[in-house]
Amino acid sequence: MRKLSLALLLGLAACAAPMREPSFRPHGGGIYSTAGLDPARIMGRWHEVAGFYDPTRSGCATGLTQVAAGSAGTLRLTIGDCAGLGPRTVTALPGDAAGRYRPDLPGRLGDTWWVLWVGSDNDVMVIGTPSGRFGAILSRTPTLRPDLYEAARQVLDFNGYDLAQLKPVAR
Repeated sequence: MRKLSLALLLGLAACAAPMREPSFRPHGGGIYSTAGLDPARIMGRWHEVAGFYDPTRSGCATGLTQVAAGSAGTLRLTIGDCAGLGPRTVTALPGDAAGRYRPDLPGRLGDTWWVLWVGSDNDVMVIGTPSGRFGAILSRTPTLRPDLYEAARQVLDFNGYDLAQLKPVAR
């Protein structure tokens, strides 16, 4: 009877355990933001072309569509509806180093966003989080040249992301 009670208690505890958001990279693995990023490089319109997200809960990883300068080093981020939060504009506070920002968003999107790479022509950007709860490839245009897409994939791979889980954003 004691073993049955213990098994029942463990089963109930498992049901009560909070669901954990998926991680697309190992916890504690190395991740690197763009050192010395000039925020002016990332201002303007963006299109998410691929990302790490749960396709049953959203149609993209971030929904980021616009980056604008805010006051005192903040950014104003416009988020589209595909991330499951509804369209909105939020403030992102600067983080502890260049290329790191903490947006005023709930859940996984409230993690500190790290700019992992910006292409030399400022036409592609890769963002991610140390937690690995999301990552995304963003482009100034709805489609991205294959060589830039591959370079962005390599940045994600270098930062520990599981490329098998990278999903193109449906258009």
